[in-house]
Amino acid sequence: MFWLVIFMVWGYVVNGFIGAGVAFGLVLIVGWVVGLFINNDDIVEDQILFLNSLFSMLAKMAKADGVVVKDEINAVTLFMDTIKLSDKDKEISINAFRKAVLDNYSIYEYATQYTETASREMREIAYTVLWEVAYSDGIIYQEEDIILRKIPKYLGLNDNIYSKYSNASSGSENQTSSIDEHYELFGCNKNSSDKEIKKSYKRVISAYHPDKIQSKGLPKEFMDFANKQSKKINKAYEVIKKSRI
Repeated sequence: MFWLVIFMVWGYVVNGFIGAGVAFGLVLIVGWVVGLFINNDDIVEDQILFLNSLFSMLAKMAKADGVVVKDEINAVTLFMDTIKLSDKDKEISINAFRKAVLDNYSIYEYATQYTETASREMREIAYTVLWEVAYSDGIIYQEEDIILRKIPKYLGLNDNIYSKYSNASSGSENQTSSIDEHYELFGCNKNSSDKEIKKSYKRVISAYHPDKIQSKGLPKEFMDFANKQSKKINKAYEVIKKSRI
C-alpha cells in the first residue's frame, strides 16, 4: 500500500485525476509481484511516517494564516481522494492533519521528517500540493508566502522552484518565463549551446518513445500519458529553437 500511495501521488501531480487512475492501474498490475518479495511489516513504519509528515505539512499550511477554512480542507480532501488512499491510510492521514493543526511543531520540522522518507520527486510533489492548499481560497497570504519561499530548503529543493510555482499561480507567466521553463525541462539554459540542447532533448524524449514504453508492458493509459509528454517535450524544443534564430 505504501508504494500505491507513492505512485498515486505521482500520477496526480503529473496528470491530475487521469494520472492518478493510470498509476492506480499500474500498481494493481505489478502489486502481486511486489508482494512476493516484500514483507508488508517492513514498510508499515515508513508508510506511517510518510503519511504523517505529508499531511502534517498540509495542516500547517492550512493553518498558516491562523485559521483553517473550508476551501483548504476541500483541497486536502480532494488530494486524498484522488490518490485513492485506503480507509486505514485515510484515517492515519486525517488524524495526522487534525493533530498538526493543534500541535506546536513547525512545518519545517515536518518537512525535514518528510525529506528523510521521500525521493526528490515526492518532495517536489509535496511542494506542489502545498501551493494548491495555500491558493485554494484564491489568495496567497503573507504567512503562506513566507512558508512557500522558505520550505524548499527543508525539502531539499532548489530555491528557484518558488518562482516557477508563483508565476503559474498568479497567472503572470510571460513568454520569457515560458522559455526559461522549456530550458529547465532539458536541464539547460540560454547559455547552453545548440549541440547541448539537442543532446538533452534526445535524452528526454527517448524516455517516452512508444517502443520503450511498450517493452515495459505498461497499459494503454500509460501510452496515452507518454504521448502527451512527448508532445509537451517537442513543443518545448520547437519554442527554444525558434527563440534562438
